[in-house]
Amino acid sequence: MFTEPITVAVLIIWTLLVATKKLRTKKGDFDLVLLVAGVAAYVLFLRLELGGVPASWVEAYILVAAVLSVFLFDTSDIVEKDRKKEHLKKLKKDHESLQERSELLRQRFVTMLDIFEDGIAFRSDDDSMFVTEPALKLLDLDAHEVDFHDFLERLHPDDRAAYQGVLAKCSRKKPKYHTHYRVRKSEGYEWIREYGARIDQDKRTMFVSVLQGLDVRKYPRTEVDILNNLDLASGIYEAVQELNGRRQPYTLVFLELGNIPALNRRYGRDIGDLMMGKYLNKLVYHFLKNPDHLFRISGIRFGMVIVDHRKYELLKRTLQEGGELANFTMTFGDVKESVYPSFGIQTVDYFDEPVDELVARTEKALDIALDENTPENYFITK
Repeated sequence: MFTEPITVAVLIIWTLLVATKKLRTKKGDFDLVLLVAGVAAYVLFLRLELGGVPASWVEAYILVAAVLSVFLFDTSDIVEKDRKKEHLKKLKKDHESLQERSELLRQRFVTMLDIFEDGIAFRSDDDSMFVTEPALKLLDLDAHEVDFHDFLERLHPDDRAAYQGVLAKCSRKKPKYHTHYRVRKSEGYEWIREYGARIDQDKRTMFVSVLQGLDVRKYPRTEVDILNNLDLASGIYEAVQELNGRRQPYTLVFLELGNIPALNRRYGRDIGDLMMGKYLNKLVYHFLKNPDHLFRISGIRFGMVIVDHRKYELLKRTLQEGGELANFTMTFGDVKESVYPSFGIQTVDYFDEPVDELVARTEKALDIALDENTPENYFITK
C-alpha cells in the first residue's frame, strides 16, 4: 500500500494542515484528535511494531483520516478571519483619525473661547450652565458652572418672565433668539444683550448664547456705532453748500429726540444711546441714500439732508399718517419704551440763499414742532 516515506510525508502535511486550522480559525479539535491517533498508530504499530497490527491498516487509517481533515478544512474561515482583521485594522485607523480630528476640533474650540472677548454661555438640558471667563465677569458670578435657576434669580424681577418667554418660543424651525435683560451686580443692575440658539440632539434640548454688556464705552461695536461715527454740525453746512453749488433740490430736516434725557435718567445713558442708535439707523435705511448725510447737531438733536424727493414724500406721509418711524418703540426684557421725535423740515429749490439762513429757518421749524401748542410732532416751513 503506502511506503513509509509517503506515510511520513502525509503525516507532515496533515500536521501542518491541522496546525494552520487551529492557529488561524481556532477550530479543528476533531482534526487534532484524528492526527494524534494517526501519529500514535504510526509510532506504535509501524516504528515499534507493537500489537501485531498490519502496516496496511495503519497506513489506511492515516490516509482516510488525512483526507477527512482536508474535506473538513474550510478555507473560507481563514478568508473571513483575514477580512475581519483587515476590517478591524481599518476601524482602528478610522478611530485614531477621528480622535485626532476631534482633538484638533477641541483645541480650536478652546482657543476660540480663550480669544473671544464676548461672554459665551452653555445651558444643558439638566438646567446646568457653563459660562466662559468674559461671561463670568460680565454676570459677576463666582464660578464657571451655575444652576440656571440661580442665574434667573440674578435677573431683574421685571425681566425674568420675559427672558423665559423668549427661550420658550425657540423651536426646531426657529432656534435663534435675541433679547435684553438686567442682571444684578454688586453696584446695582446692568443691562445685558444676549443672542443665541436652541440645539436639539437625541431628544435633548440645549442652548448656547453670546452675552454682551450694553456699555457703549466698552462695546462700541453695537447698535450705537452710528452715534460714534456721525459728522458734527459743521458737516451739514458743507453738504448744503455742495448741493447748492450743483443746483440740486434737496430737503433739510432737523429732528430732536426729546424724551431721551428722561430715558437716560430712568435706565442709564447706555439704553438711551442704544435707542437713539436704533432709531437713527432706521432713518438712514428708509430716507437717506448716503449715510453721510446724517449729522449730530447736539446731544439729542440731529440733521438730515434728503436728496431723493421720493424719500421726502415718504417721510412726510409717515409723519402725517403715524407709524413706527413717527414713534419708535423698543423692548428690553420686560421694559418697553418709545422714542418720540420732533421734526423741522424745509424743502430747498432756491440755491442762492445763504446757508446760515437755511439752517436757521429749519431750526426754527423744529422749535415750532417742539412747542406744546403745535398739534403735530413736525413742522414744514417754506
